[in-house]
Amino acid sequence: MADAEFPNQVRDEARAAWHSFIDFFAPFRPQLFLYCRKLTGNVWDAEDLVQEAMLHGFGVLGRVNSIANPRGYLVRIATNLWIDAIRRRTTGERLAAEFAEPNPGRHDIDPAEVREAAAKLLESLGPQERAAFLLKEVFDMTLEEIAEALMTSPGAVKSALHRGRKRLNEADASSSRPAPSERVVDKFVARLNASDLQGLLDLMLDTATIDMVGNLLEVGRDQFQAKGSWLWHAVNVHPDLPPEMRPPKFVNERVTFGGEPMMFSFISLGETKFLMAIARFEEADGKIARIRSYNFNPEVLQEIGGQLGLTVGAVPYRFPTPAPGKNWSDQKR
Repeated sequence: MADAEFPNQVRDEARAAWHSFIDFFAPFRPQLFLYCRKLTGNVWDAEDLVQEAMLHGFGVLGRVNSIANPRGYLVRIATNLWIDAIRRRTTGERLAAEFAEPNPGRHDIDPAEVREAAAKLLESLGPQERAAFLLKEVFDMTLEEIAEALMTSPGAVKSALHRGRKRLNEADASSSRPAPSERVVDKFVARLNASDLQGLLDLMLDTATIDMVGNLLEVGRDQFQAKGSWLWHAVNVHPDLPPEMRPPKFVNERVTFGGEPMMFSFISLGETKFLMAIARFEEADGKIARIRSYNFNPEVLQEIGGQLGLTVGAVPYRFPTPAPGKNWSDQKR
């Protein structure tokens, strides 16, 4: 059983359920992104938190009796995920500092002491205050609704709001993610614009991943070169379709944003050029180790496009629904 291929029926049923979940929460996504954006202080971290909250919410859906407040359901998940991330980070910082100093007894660190130190650091960062403030300012929730989301009392929320208004820092946080080289990104862009699938595959590590954030995850060369893959769609010009039915071809450019070289993908309609996707890269040994493609993330594109004065196209949250009896990879784009 360990070597058996995963059943396509189970995958397709899960994908259909995931699409229904995305569609239901689509009207709420802009607010959720804004909330996560202000929590994290970074556009990329915000989108990661949105995706993690959506995925976690979908994953536990089969274990909840009902969702009386759908908006609060995802807000609560995003808040808890963020607070957990802060707690892990502060614990890591505490342990790093502990191990950086000469200390003969450090192998006897009491886990309770670590938790206490992390709690103090967490308190100094004010995650509850920040979450309460944003739930009030972004969603205009009542004290009772905020208390439900944060699993506390309205009185505690009122105090947190008072403290949060004084302490909330909305300055952007810089990402610690290492930037790829311009050389590798330029090679990828040139080969993609030339529809050179083999050249693109040669740039990828065999162990690389391609993540179309929120929609598709591919791992390894076999998946990268298969019909219907991200790269296949990116280079395919649909020779089986008459010219008038072919989708507009993306024109890709290397753009440096926030000190990081990345790929922007555009389509041109008349005199207007529309930003339709952004791809970020991770590099190892001169090759691409990971691609994160933001094709179906309108809030990310709108924020970055707005900062750069670009026109953003109409970007949905997911792939179009396949025709009956068709897999999404068989769809004409």
